[in-house]
Amino acid sequence: MIKLLPLPFLARERIFKEMEISELLLLSFISKRTRNAIRQSRLKSMETCFKLGNDDGTDSLAYGIFYVGELGTHAIKWRIGEDSEDVKWEKVNINGHPSECSFDFSDGIPKLLIKDLIRTDFPFVIHNYFCNLFRLSTEIRVSAHFDTMKEFPNIRNVHSLYIEPRIGEAGCMAKLNTLLSSIEISDHLEIYPPCQGRLSDDVRIWRIKRLSIVPVAWFFTGENFLNFEGENLFVSCPDISSEDIRTFIREWIEGEKFVRVESILISGYRRPPGNEDLTTAQLLEGFESKRFDPERRPVVFKYPDSMKRQCEEDCMEFHDDLDIERKTDGRLATVESIESAFVFIVWPEEIIRNYRHNIDVN
Repeated sequence: MIKLLPLPFLARERIFKEMEISELLLLSFISKRTRNAIRQSRLKSMETCFKLGNDDGTDSLAYGIFYVGELGTHAIKWRIGEDSEDVKWEKVNINGHPSECSFDFSDGIPKLLIKDLIRTDFPFVIHNYFCNLFRLSTEIRVSAHFDTMKEFPNIRNVHSLYIEPRIGEAGCMAKLNTLLSSIEISDHLEIYPPCQGRLSDDVRIWRIKRLSIVPVAWFFTGENFLNFEGENLFVSCPDISSEDIRTFIREWIEGEKFVRVESILISGYRRPPGNEDLTTAQLLEGFESKRFDPERRPVVFKYPDSMKRQCEEDCMEFHDDLDIERKTDGRLATVESIESAFVFIVWPEEIIRNYRHNIDVN
C-alpha cells in the first residue's frame, strides 16, 4: 500500500485527482494531516447541494451532498440510524464536532448513519466540513421533492432551491406556499411540479434573481411578470398575455423598470383571439426596432454562467430577429416571438464592446 503523505506534493496531488470525491472525503476523516494534504491540493471546481430523499422515493431521511459535473455525483449520504447488533458506532470528529456515526457502503455511495440526537445540526456540520475541505463557497443549495419537505433543514436562507417533480404529489400548492414563506432565496428558484392555485401574498416570487418554472406555471401571473425585479426568467405561463409582454418591452425601452433583466423566456403566452402565431414584427408593432446589423452585435449569444443551469444548450443564434435599444443607456436587446414563445436577450456590454473592437481592428 502506498503511503500518500510522504510523497512529493505534485505526485500526491495527481493521485488525489484520480480519486472519487467520496473517496477523498472518507480519506479526510483519518487524520488532520490527511485532511490538510487534501485541502492543499488543486482539485476540480465544484458546487455542493443538499438532496432530500432518493429519486426512487425510498429512504426519505437520506440527504446527499453532491458536486455538480454534467450530471452531478453523490459524495456522501446520511440518515438516522438506530441501535442494533448490526450497527457499529464510531466517534468521528468533523469540524470539531465529535459525532457518533456508522459507515455503510452497501449501495456504492458512502452512507453515514447518525443518531437522532444530532439530526438537526448534522447537515450543517458536514456541509461546512465539505466546503472547507475542498475550499468551496459555503452557499447552500437544496434539491427536494414536495413529499420530503418534512425533512427540510432548519434554514432560513439558501442560495438556490430546486423543487423536483414526482408523480402523484398532492397538495403541492399549500406546500409551496409554506416553503416559500419560510425561507429567503438569494439567487435561483427552479420549480418542476405543476401546482395550481394562488401564491400567498407574502411570497414575493418576482423578486427572485433567477426563476424557472416548468412545465406550466399556473400560479405565476401577468402581474408577477410585470413586477419582476430579477435577472433571468424562464416560465411557461398562459396567464401572461401579449399585451403584458408589450408593456414589458415599452417599460424596458423607457428604462423605468426591468433594469436588471438579462434574459426572459416565456412559452405558451396568451395571444389575441384568432392570432395563434404572433410574429416578432407584430409583437413589436409601434416600437422602434432594427433588423440584425452585423456591425452592432454578433449572431451567436453565448450563455453566461447565470443562464447555463437553466438552459439545455450553451448558446442561441439570432440571424433575422429584431433589436431594440434602451433610451437611458443605449443597451441593446434582441426580441423573438416564435411558436408561442417570447425570447428577450439583453446583450452584455462587454460582449458588445469586444465585438465592435474586433470589427474595428479587422
